[in-house]
Amino acid sequence: MVPSRTNETIGFIDIGTNSIHLSVVRYYGTVPGDTVFQDKEMLRLGRGLYSEGRIGKETITKAAIIVSRFVQTSRALGATEVLATATCAAREAPDGPDLVRAISKDVDVRVIPGTEEARLIALGVFGPDGPEERSIVIDIGGGSTEVVIAEGDDNVFMDSLRVGAVRFSYSMGIDFSQPVSSEDYSQLLRKVDTSSYHATGMIRELGYRKAYGSSGTMIALAAMCAERRGDGDGSYMTLEELRSLMRYLCKLSLPEREEVRGLAKARADIIIGGGAIADELMFLFGIDRIEITPNGLREGMQIDMLMSRGHTRFDVRRASVVSLACRCGYDADHASAVERYSLLLFDEARSLGMHSMSDDMRSLLSCAATLHDIGEVVNYNDHNILSQMIIEHSDMVGFDVSELRYMGLMARFHHKKFPGPNDRALKGIPPWDARDIRQCAMFLRMADILDRHRNSFVEGITLEKANGAVVLRFVSTDDPSMEVWRMDKIKGDFQRLFGSRLELAPQVVRPSQDSS
Repeated sequence: MVPSRTNETIGFIDIGTNSIHLSVVRYYGTVPGDTVFQDKEMLRLGRGLYSEGRIGKETITKAAIIVSRFVQTSRALGATEVLATATCAAREAPDGPDLVRAISKDVDVRVIPGTEEARLIALGVFGPDGPEERSIVIDIGGGSTEVVIAEGDDNVFMDSLRVGAVRFSYSMGIDFSQPVSSEDYSQLLRKVDTSSYHATGMIRELGYRKAYGSSGTMIALAAMCAERRGDGDGSYMTLEELRSLMRYLCKLSLPEREEVRGLAKARADIIIGGGAIADELMFLFGIDRIEITPNGLREGMQIDMLMSRGHTRFDVRRASVVSLACRCGYDADHASAVERYSLLLFDEARSLGMHSMSDDMRSLLSCAATLHDIGEVVNYNDHNILSQMIIEHSDMVGFDVSELRYMGLMARFHHKKFPGPNDRALKGIPPWDARDIRQCAMFLRMADILDRHRNSFVEGITLEKANGAVVLRFVSTDDPSMEVWRMDKIKGDFQRLFGSRLELAPQVVRPSQDSS
């Protein structure tokens, strides 16, 4: 049975070395579904394993309680099924079987090998069709670090390295409650080096075009780099920024690290171990800049479940967008009209040479058009800003952090004041991308105006160049006067953005009446 009925709900539990996570996913007649509830508990299964050689009875008892409560929560939210996966600590610990037996009283748990964990992480990051360009993803977990090179739906290389943030924090004999000396930090780097020797050789031989970082450690490192950079953009970090950050963190005691902006207190004790892994792997693999994605194992579990039950191919991104829109109670007819008009304007403008944006940006515009009004679920007056916030914090499967930010900005700028090139909301975005976002937002704004009264009465849209102006011709089945008046107000913004005047040429075509 494939989850496809309205409000079909399934719980997913990830029993990791650092934390136990719950995601409850509801399917609104689409695949994949939308996460309606999340919870996690930082139990640190690896603390006892890497310091004493066993998880320990007390920790196993706590794990069983957490999983039992997560199963109860899933059921209370309507889950018809709960799927549980355990990773590094469960597969390595001598008392791992005891852990599985304790948890299995409430749910069947699947202990997966490192390569399967790597496969699911890549599936969660890239979706079932994989990346168009050969790409590498690094996921730093508590006990292991998974590395995958993928191209299309082929995982060219997969490995699970025995290095992790919790493993390093409790097995290396380093006191992370105090500042960490350069000698101790070098020891961590050497351990990464020796543990990744085989992977490094293969990755250098295979090559890749793009690099992605997944997991809480990567997200935290990028967030701190963004704070130090001053733009708040945690969608990426560079190796140079990371190395500067790690030199700074090593000088701090644990209480001081707990106060660092961008770092959760609960992660302060393991961040140096995790950061050392990211530092050395980026260096060894030749990564100068890494993009950060919120997706990983749990998203991979969701997609893998769907694929195993009949969905061999599906549009992950589109399904994520529709699920979020449904959850926010969007006006589907209006969103469809605005999407259609936005894409027509995008295509017409591209054919006239007004922009050279790729189909990737066109796809983001399409998604932003569907979601542009979802902030109305909170209130109408500031719905454009609320739409941006919902989109950027949605963690939709299939999108990276920068794509969510770009879509959020398009939605924000479709209403009220239109931004200039140096608008504060665009801070940290490359100028060429900021230009593309503004141009897409203009198409979205124009499309929203054309469906101002949410009646979809515009049936045809074309753009032409004439006498130094861009002429917008559209066919309407009703009086478009109010739409024209509103469009007049954005002519100045249009000219500053595209360097051409905007002229309007509406044509009214009354629907024929059946005289019989």
